[in-house]
Amino acid sequence: MYNIMRRSRLSLAILLILLLAGCIKPDEEVAMPTPTGSGAEPVAPAIAGPDAAAQPGAPATSAAVAPPSGSVPVIDQFLLGRGESPGNLQVWYERQLGTPDYLYGFSYTGANGLPCAGFLLTAPVNGVWQPNNGALACAPQPGIPALASISLFATTDGQPYTIVFGRVEDPAVTAIAVVYADGSNQTVEPFLGGFLFAAPGLLEASVITAINQQGNTVIDNILQVPAS
Repeated sequence: MYNIMRRSRLSLAILLILLLAGCIKPDEEVAMPTPTGSGAEPVAPAIAGPDAAAQPGAPATSAAVAPPSGSVPVIDQFLLGRGESPGNLQVWYERQLGTPDYLYGFSYTGANGLPCAGFLLTAPVNGVWQPNNGALACAPQPGIPALASISLFATTDGQPYTIVFGRVEDPAVTAIAVVYADGSNQTVEPFLGGFLFAAPGLLEASVITAINQQGNTVIDNILQVPAS
């Protein structure tokens, strides 16, 4: 009798387990998000179409044209256009100024044997660098130890600049200092006897001084000659 009751309770327990198992549903599967920028599958970059390189407002003449270094030909072209036959031409300054202009400073001996200096702003035109703006200054007579000149102009992108340029014959001069009328100043080391300052804005230079390595003034005020 005891065994019969025990088997009945065991059968009832099994029946209940089976009924409960039929009522319980498995968990729903959740879709995992697809990686969109990180992880094992990086997103491929979009490929630009043929018109993507054309940017509005970009200068058509400045496309990947490297400025000529030490560009004697373009300076010769500028000087010949001014009626000059330069001798002993030396280019001692070259640097980008504005967009896309390139600025050169140079010195030479004029046809009359006078020492001269000048600057030239160039810009690319149809892939070829051409003279854009420039000025020349020559000593009024031989034997002048130094000369300087001032010129005002605007770059191709419309930015105004004041250029102070010149040459010095004394090798003891190691610095040129210019003091502007508004109280600001600049200092530069001459190279191959030439010097050039490019200051943004329209300024007036009141004093241009030559200094030696010991900090002593060699020339109180360098002769300023008009630019042409």
